[in-house]
Amino acid sequence: MATRLKTVQYSFPILGSLTNNVATNLTQITVYLPETGTKTFRKVVAKLTCDDIISATGGSITARTLSLRLGAAAYTTVTNATTLTNSAENLSLYYSADFTSHFTTNWTGTSMTCDVQALVNQSTGTTLGMVNVAVTLDITYEYDDTSTTQLKTVWIPLNAPVSTLATAKPGTANDTIPALDTYLPEASKTYRNMYITVQGNEHRNNVTTDHTLSMQIDTLTAQVSGNYEGALATDRWFRYIWNISSLGMTTNATHSFYLWASIARVNHPQVWLTVTYEFNATTTTSVMQSLMLPMEFGSPMGGVAATDYQRSTRELWIEEPGTITLQRLATYVHWDQSGNIGGLNARIGTGSFVAYTDVASIVAGGNGCMIRNDAGATLARGRNTLQADIYRTDTADLGSNVSAFWIVNYTSGKHASGVGAHNKTVFWNLSTNGTAAANELNTIAATAPVIPETNYFLNALGTRYEYLSDGVGSPAGVSVLVERLAGEGGVQWESAYTDIGETDPEVGLRTCYSQVRSLFKRWPGDPGDGRMDLGTSRRWRTVLANNCTSFDNLDLMFTYHTITFTAADVISGGFTGTVYLDLCRTLTNEMVAATTRSGDGAFSFTWYDNTEQLYVSASDGTKVGRSQDTLAS
Repeated sequence: MATRLKTVQYSFPILGSLTNNVATNLTQITVYLPETGTKTFRKVVAKLTCDDIISATGGSITARTLSLRLGAAAYTTVTNATTLTNSAENLSLYYSADFTSHFTTNWTGTSMTCDVQALVNQSTGTTLGMVNVAVTLDITYEYDDTSTTQLKTVWIPLNAPVSTLATAKPGTANDTIPALDTYLPEASKTYRNMYITVQGNEHRNNVTTDHTLSMQIDTLTAQVSGNYEGALATDRWFRYIWNISSLGMTTNATHSFYLWASIARVNHPQVWLTVTYEFNATTTTSVMQSLMLPMEFGSPMGGVAATDYQRSTRELWIEEPGTITLQRLATYVHWDQSGNIGGLNARIGTGSFVAYTDVASIVAGGNGCMIRNDAGATLARGRNTLQADIYRTDTADLGSNVSAFWIVNYTSGKHASGVGAHNKTVFWNLSTNGTAAANELNTIAATAPVIPETNYFLNALGTRYEYLSDGVGSPAGVSVLVERLAGEGGVQWESAYTDIGETDPEVGLRTCYSQVRSLFKRWPGDPGDGRMDLGTSRRWRTVLANNCTSFDNLDLMFTYHTITFTAADVISGGFTGTVYLDLCRTLTNEMVAATTRSGDGAFSFTWYDNTEQLYVSASDGTKVGRSQDTLAS
């Protein structure tokens, strides 16, 4: 038995409207965690999004509440009673709350019903209430990987328009949802929860007419959102969740996906399908890896010509066996702006630049786009590099606080150590909106992720910082900091993410992603100079400049595998006493592991790749030797 860690996601069916200051139940769901034995819940976070319908003056919110229960247990309730002050604009609300203790106390068996109640209390504005009320659950838990039936969540990119949405159902589908039964290759699948996320900026461009958002799969029942109120002419960042678990979509055939709005707006949104399903881990022979990888760009976003783009790259190490086949690939870019950006272009890999039409002008929150190009990379076992470029021709609105996340889907064979040893992405919440007041500087109590496996290789490590600004402050500078402890060469605060901002002083949700793998040990015993141990408890900080306060949610996102190889040989030639052995990468001469032994004899290293050559250097203080280059086996 090996105890392993993973994150799965569930959504509740969306609640069309929410009466002001009335606790209301969303439709009950069943949460399935089918692995046998005791589960250790590490993080369970519920996230609420909804949109106000204020038609005059702007609406401040004095309380937002989430209540959750499993089965017949009493509700656990989390309330933030600190006023979220309006900025005279319409508001898309974001709120997160931690229910880890409730799951730890009340979970039994392999499935339980789950209820959630939402309450939002607005104290100002005309026409109170909320629409498009969505709640999702991120469940991070440890499980027994010898279980025959296991659960996983995958994210499948879906194309979205690069300009305004059509004002009627398009004649040609925006994208094709793959036949899940074959796209997801695991054996004996049972689909437990499926939902489509659409998020982006409204892109009203000073127009005050209300609009709705519509989605449809083939000719099945179309989903129409509640009215996005336009009276205050606000370009707000919104998130809409469409749960399609009970829609009746078959999983043995492809399906057409359509997206449109009642008025031409919602330029270049971000869209993906989340599927949570059970499968037989014993009889599975081919496996889908679905990863979410954070990436930074830096600011501004390049320009003012196609030759002056801003590029960002990240590595992805693949160690699963068999044929590696890239399935779907997309990057989702986020940024700040204070006016519409002209000449916005982006691409993946060496593909052609795609032009986006941007008209956001009174910006209450962030902006973003997605770049879908399944041919934008070639994946193989070993080291892979993902890259994306972005630029604008605008000389006034430059685009700042630019970051992104990738969704990467690829299939492989199954490793002898089981599916749980493969690459997977884990969300580890560091702080929720919870009950905390809005702050300009938020210091998070010391905490540490727990990776239960003895040997692991961190492929990606970063933060996702979601901050809902308060009042009329302008969040024009963003920092995420991590504490270096005294025993690590500190005490000091290391920069996990720092960027400038250029945005309107309006209440709204903004998101930025960081890469912090360079600050932390990438594997147990990583000898890299100055690297900190991810498993050591430490504090984190989020900071907004320009005298702006916000309600913050900070998550760690890390992707890792536990597939190991061995680099072993025998040292000879008359070495005596303590012999110091260093395992090094041939390509870069980087030392990746170290050990000692007494005199001549056998040695062995655990390593995490067998595609790039290694060598071992040996020294006893007098004699020095070097092995031939070879691969771990």
